[in-house]
Parts: sequence; structure tokens; C-alpha cells
Amino acid sequence: MSAFPAELLQRITDGAAQRDAQREQPFALINEIKATGFGARRLAARYGGGGASLVETLDAAITLAQADPNIAHIWRNHHVALERVLNTPSQHPALRHLREQVAAGALIGAAHTEPGHDQIGGAGPLSTRLVRQGDHYVVNGQKFYSTGSLFADWLHITVSTEDGARAIVLLPRDREGVKTVDDWFGMGQRLTGSGTTLLENVLVKADEVLLPHEVPVRQAVFGSTIAQLFLTAVIAGVVSAIARDSAALLGKRKRNFYYAPTAAASQDPILLAALGEREADAFATRAIVLAAAAQADRAYAALQTDAPDVDDQVQEAAAAAAKAKVTVDRIAHHAATALFDIAGASATLSHLNLDRHWRNIRTVSTHNHTSHKAYALGNLSVNQVRLPTLGFF
Repeated sequence: MSAFPAELLQRITDGAAQRDAQREQPFALINEIKATGFGARRLAARYGGGGASLVETLDAAITLAQADPNIAHIWRNHHVALERVLNTPSQHPALRHLREQVAAGALIGAAHTEPGHDQIGGAGPLSTRLVRQGDHYVVNGQKFYSTGSLFADWLHITVSTEDGARAIVLLPRDREGVKTVDDWFGMGQRLTGSGTTLLENVLVKADEVLLPHEVPVRQAVFGSTIAQLFLTAVIAGVVSAIARDSAALLGKRKRNFYYAPTAAASQDPILLAALGEREADAFATRAIVLAAAAQADRAYAALQTDAPDVDDQVQEAAAAAAKAKVTVDRIAHHAATALFDIAGASATLSHLNLDRHWRNIRTVSTHNHTSHKAYALGNLSVNQVRLPTLGFF
């Protein structure tokens, strides 16, 4: 059974091209998705959630991305927060409260990345600092790539403490001094709320802070793997949308090329074969993501039981996510271009906005460099160099 009502998915699909073209933020649709319980499906049952597997969760994400990849992408950091902190055994007060909020339908956004921060080497100090003032803290800073935060009820924020260590702050988005700015102007994924988050003298209660020793290290690593795999699921959804739109366009074509083998484009064996390849692309990319999700489910089970092979399972999940990205990216880039070979020049008409599929795929796949993923896989295979544990592996 689908995670979403068919009528809702159809409305999301029908308006996707216009929303992208006119920059219409999908606030109302996000609220409808919240009401379906999608955000609580992956939350562990012991915390009031649905306890869905990662296979089920990412399959639903692909379906949502097929309707509109912007809307699916908005939920990415919510699911990363589930894996990094909420689905852990911790009974920290902030986590207990946030689990209740998620079970009731709340959406979590994130604010991690900073302009000008050196990524090489991983966990250097951030300019966003948490400073103690009496019995509470104050945080100041600026983040960007804050995907989902424009629509969120809660924010999952990475900060530096006064001694330079990393910590996590969990805050309601409407806290005084928190401002989310809709200034993401990338060529694709235009409506994901991936803009700037400003934190100006924001009061933080002591029990809203997760200090380094309160975040399980392995779970944080695993959360980075899910961050990558969720993006690849979004791309797989776009590939499915390409197959859908290719079929619709080919069925409507009244003319064919003057040197084509048939007068009707819908009977042209060359174009039909090209459409069949797009259908195969959609099947393959979904299958690849779900195969990686199955390995992630095995890693999650090992994390929950602290199994003897847990580190190997987490590495296997990271490897599967990286392999999925390398392969799905390649298929998707070709599919987005091949759409126009099926539909012809009329497919370039601006009111159809079909170029959004290529722009969205290109934007999502650029997030984490494919060649570095492939290098890490090769280095693991030949030289037994384990995969990185930071940076969306």
C-alpha cells in the first residue's frame, strides 16, 4: 500500500511543472504530507512511530520524488535526523520531546553547512558557536544549504561549543532569533527551502543541547549514509517521472519525422524502443536504491543490537549507497537527455518545463562528487582502505 493517497500524489504531480517554473513554494502540500504520517513512519515503534524499514521508507521517497522531487527532497534531513539521533536508545530529554513531536506530525529541517568552512579533514570548528550564559546557552551563526528548514517545525543544528567540540542543538523553528531565508537559487531543486539559516542571539535551553558524548558515533556515521541514499532515491524518482512523461508525450505526438518508418510517432519502433529503455531505467534505478536500502536495514539492525560485526555492516551500507549513487547518476543523466529524443523539438517548449528533470538530476547528483565515491570504492577493493566515515558516506 502506498504511503500517500493516490489523489494527493496526482495533485502533487499535476502542479509540479508550474511550481518549478513560477517558484511557488509548496507549503500547503507539505502540510498535507505531514497529515499522512509520512514523517513518523520511519520513527521506531517504541517511540510512537510506524517502525517502517528503510526499504519501505526509500520506496515511498522514490514515489514522492516521481510526483515532485522538490517535495521529496524537503524530507531528506528529517530522515537523516531520525537515523542520527531519534532512532537511537538515548533517552535525552530533547530526543524524548522531539520523538513526541515527530509522532504527532512535525517535520525536522537541518542547518549544518557553513559558508567558508573548510571541509577537508572533517570536523574542524564551526563559526556557529554555542556559548553558556548562566543556566542556558546562546547561539549565533549563519548556515546555508539548510534543506527543508523553510517548511520545518524543528531544526537540527550543528554548532561548536566554547572548547571547539561539535554539538547538536534541537530547536523549534519559530524560536526568537531564528530566521530561515528563501535564497536558494540553484538551477534545479528550486523549491527545497535550501537557503540560509540565520541564528541571532538565539536562546537555547540546557536540555536542548546534545553534547558529543550524547550522540552515538556509529549512528552519526550511519546517518550520513542515509543522507546520501535519500538523495539517490530522489534521483530515481525523477527517472520514473521521465519514463512517465516520455510515454505521455509519445502517445500525444500527431506527427513524425519525414524520414521515419511510420507516419504515427506512437507506432514508430525506434521511438517505442527508446521509451522502453526509459521504462527500464526507472525499474533499474528503483531496484538499485532498494537493494542499497536493504543493506542499510541490515546495518541498522546491527546498530540496534550492537552486533559483533556492526562496524562491517555500517561499512557495507556505505559501500552500497556509494555504488547506488555512481550507477543511478549515470543512468539518470542519460535518461534526462534521451527524453528529448523521444518527444522531439516540441518537448523543449517552455510551458512543458521538461528541462526541469535534467536540471533537478544534475543538481541533486552534484551534491556529493561521484568520482570521489568511485575512487573510494576502488581504493577499498584493491588496497583495503576503509570508506570515509564523514561527508555523506
